[in-house]
Amino acid sequence: MTGTNAADLVNPAIAQLGAHPFPRVAALLEGIEPPPGETIDLTIGEPRVPPPDWLPARLAEHGASLGSYPRNEGTADFRAAAADWLGRRFRLDPPIAPEAVMPSSGAREVLFQLGLLAARDRGRLALMPTPHYAPYRAAALLTGLEPVFLPSTERTGHLPDLDEVERRGDEVALLTVCAPSNPEGAVADRRYLARAVALARRHGFILAVDECYSEIYRAEAPYGVLRVCADLARDRAGSGGDPYSHVLAINSLSKRSSAPGLRVGFAAGDRGLVRGLIGLRAYAAGTVGCPNMAAAADLLRDEDHVERIRDSYRALFDAADEILGGLPGHRSPQAGMFLWPMVDDDEATAVECWERAGLRVMPGRYLGPEAYDGFQPGQGHVRIAMVHDLATTRRALERLAPILLKRGVAA
Repeated sequence: MTGTNAADLVNPAIAQLGAHPFPRVAALLEGIEPPPGETIDLTIGEPRVPPPDWLPARLAEHGASLGSYPRNEGTADFRAAAADWLGRRFRLDPPIAPEAVMPSSGAREVLFQLGLLAARDRGRLALMPTPHYAPYRAAALLTGLEPVFLPSTERTGHLPDLDEVERRGDEVALLTVCAPSNPEGAVADRRYLARAVALARRHGFILAVDECYSEIYRAEAPYGVLRVCADLARDRAGSGGDPYSHVLAINSLSKRSSAPGLRVGFAAGDRGLVRGLIGLRAYAAGTVGCPNMAAAADLLRDEDHVERIRDSYRALFDAADEILGGLPGHRSPQAGMFLWPMVDDDEATAVECWERAGLRVMPGRYLGPEAYDGFQPGQGHVRIAMVHDLATTRRALERLAPILLKRGVAA
């Protein structure tokens, strides 16, 4: 029997995923020396605002529960806390039941498992924006769905074009929307979300809305897809059925509570879809640890720390408007934690930022493949993570300003 290379044993779909953005940045900048002094990494959206100072003690208080296996569906306390938070935050009437909520190990677990949930004979397409969070693409390619990349541009409000979703209709198994969007910081309004819900129900596909940035906003709180579902249910009162049918909202404590290391997120919406995700847990993925769920429930019951964190981000974006405002390419986002300026060449800009200013930024083309029409919407942008403290961020922006003056492109 002929010997086999280890590479030959690997699912070939993994190769289709391409290199992850962060190793690509490392390869691009390899061998280039930044100027002496402080370097600042602006590539990764890892919150640096401290979580509430009571969180470590609360985790320790719940430590006795380490002696128990967590249930696949999570604890009753966490599900109730998440349902209550959703009800308060999005003013849900009818309310969402705790049974329609499932905790997850951050948002990534659910965003990937959606591919397993959606794969079926009818409808083989997984539609998603480009640029996007890489697990959206993995959810399609590794579960046999065909990914279709919808260009996220100024013309479409930096959201997937719903006209294109409607054109593909019954071929669609899964549509993933990120709102507020990463990296553009665009907010989906009520009309957009209502149309997306209507299309999901008409054509029988899953609508997944990644709302991980819903609590990092500058002015008006984003509407939220579950609130749209509740509004629609009230409009057709008495019609029966699940008011959240065909829809899952995915959120996380990572951004809201600045606690990415806690690894707690949740999915909420259609009860049947939530049951499907829980069923997958019996065979794949890890459940969330009991102390983490208990601490996350405490976080969901407290809004004071969320407002403090939100104010920190507002101060960062105010500084960006002060220092970069008026420069070509600068755009002030509505929400999220990134700047997304337009530049003449995203890779060359990333090299110049590192070589001249000691700043690591993300070339936009690394955040997603070309769209279905051959257009690469990330090319010509760089993503800048606004996650450091205010003093560090101001230093970074002041170093960025002359580069953006040279390379920025007005919309």
